[in-house]
Amino acid sequence: MTQKELDNKKQVMKNAYKSAKSAVIKGNMFMLAIGILLGAAFGAVVSSLANDVIMPAIAKAFIGTSDLSKWEIKGIYIGRFLAALINFIIISLCIFITLLIVFTIKNAIEYKKALKQPIVEEEPKPTNEELILDELKKINANLQTQNAQKNSNK
Repeated sequence: MTQKELDNKKQVMKNAYKSAKSAVIKGNMFMLAIGILLGAAFGAVVSSLANDVIMPAIAKAFIGTSDLSKWEIKGIYIGRFLAALINFIIISLCIFITLLIVFTIKNAIEYKKALKQPIVEEEPKPTNEELILDELKKINANLQTQNAQKNSNK
């Protein structure tokens, strides 16, 4: 393992955030299944948090009653929509935080394993200029040997 790889694994929270974000953005079937399972497992708890704790506080702050779903403007139940929207945001945030915790633990374990491996120094790769210079040296050496052979044949 190189020092650069070890330094990259050292950033546990940053890597966990990137992993959680890519899992949300990627949207593959495995992550979708995890999301469904987590949503089902935490659905009741988060719904209770949203409906019993957060919604009454928001409703009292904005409309003066403790039930946001009863908020109505000219026959339009805007309170029900806001309640569903806030519930969705809270559930999404809980799932993302759970993924963040899982990936933080995973990256911390990988970093601990990486610390136990010896650090191997990378040999620097030659630049394009160095490769061109080597080719030119080979061509020059070939030309010199050809000129020497021509001169010895005369």
